[in-house]
Amino acid sequence: MPGALILVATEVPAAPVVGVMTLGVVVALVGHVARSYRVVGIGIAILFLATAAMVVGAYVSYHGDETDPRPVKPPGQAGF
Repeated sequence: MPGALILVATEVPAAPVVGVMTLGVVVALVGHVARSYRVVGIGIAILFLATAAMVVGAYVSYHGDETDPRPVKPPGQAGF
């Protein structure tokens, strides 16, 4: 069963998550314009949940994977 979860997490594109994040920002901005703290809170909650989903999806996608997605730099090369 964990293999199926990883397969599902790796096949989800980033565009829907970014779209939900954008929706959260727009809802929060509309709440600020309308001076409704409840709508601002809902927008921030949407943004937070989308961010959490992105982090969890990335963790599940790379958890247990032998391949490190970061580029390899030779020893002694400056930079991060």
